[in-house]
Amino acid sequence: MLSNTLQAKPYYNIREKGNDYHVNFYLRVKGRFDSFATSFGTFPTLLQGQLTCFNNAVAAEDNFFKLTTTSELTGTIKEWDVKRDNNTSSLRAMAEAYAMNPSDAAKQQAGKKVIDMMRHFKLNVNDNYELQGSRTLQFCQAVDADSTAQQAIAAVGATVFYTALKEANEQCRAFIDQRNADRAAASQEKMINLRRATDNEYAHLLMIANAYALTDEQQRYNTLLQQMIEDVNYYEKVVFAGSGSAADGGSGSGGSGTDTPGTDTPGTDTPGTDTPGTGGNTGGGGTGTITPGGGGGDEG
Repeated sequence: MLSNTLQAKPYYNIREKGNDYHVNFYLRVKGRFDSFATSFGTFPTLLQGQLTCFNNAVAAEDNFFKLTTTSELTGTIKEWDVKRDNNTSSLRAMAEAYAMNPSDAAKQQAGKKVIDMMRHFKLNVNDNYELQGSRTLQFCQAVDADSTAQQAIAAVGATVFYTALKEANEQCRAFIDQRNADRAAASQEKMINLRRATDNEYAHLLMIANAYALTDEQQRYNTLLQQMIEDVNYYEKVVFAGSGSAADGGSGSGGSGTDTPGTDTPGTDTPGTDTPGTGGNTGGGGTGTITPGGGGGDEG
């Protein structure tokens, strides 16, 4: 029977791996079913219903994982930072051009005042986002509170650059705050619950797929199950071998692919009722008509 093989490898092992390994394995499982459905046709209603539940669980975990590691706002923040850099440079260039031109004493003084203020607040386009943002904010607050500084910027024809600089800095800081707020909302407890939900839906999906494989429809599922077994072997022997646990997040010893069917399997437990951290029972079970590694070794 295939259920022991597919549930034990890597059903129990995957629960101990880091979030990236966890979600990527299940994305591969989802891809197998999606790809097979294209050539296989419509799945039976029961299997399709469980596949939908599994896909929804994977999507929820994947979206939350991406929220905790990346953000669509990062690109937006970079765009506004580039605008901030460009306008900082343009403001400085205009001020320096007049500061070094003695032909107009008034504008020369105006240029020097702008340069002095920029130096005082240490505006530097090479600073990190946070430092550049805070210094630019202080500079803009000082300018807005000083009519002489505003007149100096206008005298050197740089008002448009100052206005654009102020807006770019406000937008950049606002989007950083929003990104940080989004990440703060991503709690570890929520990820644990999402992982558990995906594990349970996967166990039920395998239970139903295995049931259909043992009926008179068995031959139609052999290709799908064999592909999944090969994926399991690959993760056990190659991917998990160098991965750490979800708890320590470091490098640890994963499955080596040498486990035998029937050991560390759900046994008499009902698939889908287990929660992360519970041990597996030792259960027996035949390997049916397909055995691990039947299609070849790992993809090392």
